Amino acid sequence: MGKPTVLLGMINDAAMSRTVAACLEYHGFEVVNFALDSLDFRYPNWRARTAVQLKKLLGNRQAKKELMVGLKRHQIQTAWNAHPQFDYALFIRADIYPDSFLREVRRRSRVMVNYQWDGVARFAAAQAQIGLFDRYYAFDPADIRANSRLLPATSFYFDHDLSGLAPYNPAAPRFYFVGSHRQDRLDTVNRFCRHAQEAGWRLDFHIVNPKDPDAAQHYPAAGIRFTDNVPFTENLARARQSSVLVDFVISTHSGLSLRTFEALGYRKKLITTNAEIEKYDFYHPDNIFVWDGKTFDGLQDFIAAPYRELPPEIYQKYSFGNWVCYVFDIEPHIKIGLPTD
Repeated sequence: MGKPTVLLGMINDAAMSRTVAACLEYHGFEVVNFALDSLDFRYPNWRARTAVQLKKLLGNRQAKKELMVGLKRHQIQTAWNAHPQFDYALFIRADIYPDSFLREVRRRSRVMVNYQWDGVARFAAAQAQIGLFDRYYAFDPADIRANSRLLPATSFYFDHDLSGLAPYNPAAPRFYFVGSHRQDRLDTVNRFCRHAQEAGWRLDFHIVNPKDPDAAQHYPAAGIRFTDNVPFTENLARARQSSVLVDFVISTHSGLSLRTFEALGYRKKLITTNAEIEKYDFYHPDNIFVWDGKTFDGLQDFIAAPYRELPPEIYQKYSFGNWVCYVFDIEPHIKIGLPTD
């Protein structure tokens, strides 16, 4: 019996789809990767841009998505020829795809699911596509409460490569953060960096600022690097070599970020501004410091304390291997829920 086949569709931010595909392959799946570089998309010529604009004026709001998929038509047809039917189709952020493509994949797949890890309520296209899937998962408890058609799922950590994990060293902690330049967390990032500088801590902070070449002037604190992109494999390598991961929550959702689960899987301490984390079963105050974004009371004691090992079933529950079995409903798996209050 051959390997089960998976069509993977997702936003290819920082080439992240390669890591997802590698992890699927590690867990025994044959993967056909249809990720879209929607963030870096450029029109092939002025005619294509004009055609999309005209279609939008005529009421086709999915014209640009249709073009992005259409530019991959040779790759898509080759995949259809090799795989007339898929066992599974896994989408992450399916709202970047046109409905026509999703319907075609649905016809060719035994099970098709989507994980909306950037919130559902924020995107009208995401809400309109829920009915196209067998199961539609969301990470934000607010989305689950608002829509009975959604199923709960947190994010996960990638468990196919756990090499190079640096043990926790409270004597010389290294703090890692990577995130886009956002006005709603600017003051928080600067406040933390100033405190870290005064404490003599080693920072490995990266601000991604592709749309604002002057972003650096908003961050006067030392220890911050500015870049157009941090490849996802490099991001994970830096996280593995760090002591403490830092997570500055954005204001548009209350679900837990991928950084949270990297800290869990890599056995790193976590500093986060998301107080909702205290409602989850892996929360332990020795490992996770909930920062109010203003005062630093208790932070030094948190850094000085050793990392607290958690029960093995917690690490298993939030691994990618368990996550993919849960969303595909493959037994055995540990069910993944979200806080209900």
